[in-house]
Parts: sequence; C-alpha cells; structure tokens
Amino acid sequence: MILDLTTMLTADHPMIAWAKTKENPHIAMGHVGTHLDTYEKTKIPLEYFRSRGVLFQVVGIAEVTEEDIDLTKVQEGDFVLFRTGRSEEYAYGEKEYFPNHPKLSLSLIEKLVEKKIHFIGVDCPGIREHEEHQQADRFCERHGVYVIENLKSLADITAETFTVYTMWLDDAQMTGLRCRVLAEMQ
Repeated sequence: MILDLTTMLTADHPMIAWAKTKENPHIAMGHVGTHLDTYEKTKIPLEYFRSRGVLFQVVGIAEVTEEDIDLTKVQEGDFVLFRTGRSEEYAYGEKEYFPNHPKLSLSLIEKLVEKKIHFIGVDCPGIREHEEHQQADRFCERHGVYVIENLKSLADITAETFTVYTMWLDDAQMTGLRCRVLAEMQ
C-alpha cells in the first residue's frame, strides 16, 4: 500500500494567498504545504529519493527529547518521521496550526544528525519555533539532513518497516522546496 503524506494545496488555499502577498512570492511559495527547507542552498543527493522510514508516535509531547523515542531504531540514511498529531488537530493554514506547535529538543536534533539520516519529517510547522526554526533547519542541512514540514496522514502508517519516497525540484532562489512524500508499506 502507498500513502501520500503530502499536504496538497489548491490554488485558492489561504496559504497560497498569503505567499502571494509577500515581498518575494516566489520564495514564499516554497514554504507552503509540504516542503523541505534549504536555507544553505546545499545540493540534496539524489539517493535521498528513497529512504527507509522510521515513525515515532509523539502525540501530546510539547518538546520531544531522546528519552521519548527509541534511537536504537534509527539507522544511517533513514527518513525519521514524528507524528505529533498537529495536522490531525488543526487543518493546515488554520491560525491555531502554527503557534506553540510541538517541537524536537536541540539535543534530539543533534543525536539525529549524528546518526547521518536523510530527513526529519514532522506533521507540524517545524522542528523548532520562531528564530530557532531556521537555525535548526540550517544546522541539519549543514550536516546533510533535511527537514520536511507539514506532512499529513502519519496516523495511517501501520507497518513497522516501510519505504519513503521523496521528490523535490531544485530551485536556485528558493529556500524552501515544495515536495511530494510517499510511504510504501510492505
């Protein structure tokens, strides 16, 4: 079974309208819906297209730490997903979706980077908030790990092992690349 984990937006979605009001709509458009952040403009290796998926259920945890998950399940090259439940509680684009969202602790982010994974994926606006959002994304990217935000349907992943396919289009200007993320369960 293949699941689409991508938050798809229609042309009339409020977040598309928001992006069009920004100083540079082209760059803003890269940060709506499911996307990966590339503030450092590094080249994402093509082999990241396919990764082994690991899902952690962290619903109800405001700041996820390494004590909340089993890091021994994480291997080099993994796509590590965190189901926070945010996208189930609020629809993407609702004003309640964005503030005070769940996040990953700085120490957990460092541990994941040390594991040399491909991606960290969350069903919320980011792995940190406010000014720490971009700092965390840049830290990960400098170490070859990319953060994918605003995923959906993580509750539908029922398999212990699964494969994640991630597709993106490079853009020399954008600091966020809209992407498509699919999970294939055996």
